[in-house]
Amino acid sequence: MFFLDLFQANLKTSFMGRKTEYLRFTNSTNEDCWEFCEEDCNEGTIIITDDQRKGKGRRGNDWNSSPGKGLTFSFLLKPQLELDQLGLLPLLTGIAVAQGINSLISLDIGLKWPNDIMAGAKKTGGILIESKSTPNGLAVVIGVGININEEEYDFPDELQNSATSLLINGGKSLQREPLLAAILNKFESLYLDNFETIPRLWLDHCIHIEDTVTLHDGAISHSGVFQGINDKGQALIQADDSTSTFSAGVVKL
Repeated sequence: MFFLDLFQANLKTSFMGRKTEYLRFTNSTNEDCWEFCEEDCNEGTIIITDDQRKGKGRRGNDWNSSPGKGLTFSFLLKPQLELDQLGLLPLLTGIAVAQGINSLISLDIGLKWPNDIMAGAKKTGGILIESKSTPNGLAVVIGVGININEEEYDFPDELQNSATSLLINGGKSLQREPLLAAILNKFESLYLDNFETIPRLWLDHCIHIEDTVTLHDGAISHSGVFQGINDKGQALIQADDSTSTFSAGVVKL
């Protein structure tokens, strides 16, 4: 059970999370958020569930979550951004997650371009962003899944070597409600007042800067040294004597 009163008591935002819909179970919080968007809901509206049964990851992958142990939520934005700036939103979200976690527990949280939240060498969270043009302008739904209080036996065999949780890495359980509030507090501050700091702050958490990586862009793979990101959040990868820019893809370390 997610306790909304405890969540709201820790929230210090002006609009993020001020309208919250809690569902004990659902197929997808992103899908639910789009349904609420059709009713012209307010920016910052958040959908949270204890049990997401058909969670979506990037590129059609599934997102596994353990009922009642992690955070699974989606929220609506109506950003006044140029289209080429939308690539900064997953980076902003990753920073907010890392900063929110670190405000409650001392843990080395890293970010892998563009959507993965890492604890050590394993993934502890992911971000899925979808956007649509509506009669009321651009709408963006950001979905976030974070493994918090899962233990090793909660992960299926095929994920044992790649997935982890904050409990496994930090050695103690966390209350989900203050953590979600901390993440949204950090997100709103960055979104409203510190948008220009996103590239620098994201690089502070990047786990593969100056490492040789392989970026999968559809059926094409590109290998080279990850040099960082530009002011639009695009990846810069150097191979031989040239640097290529990528706005999408999956980085393999």
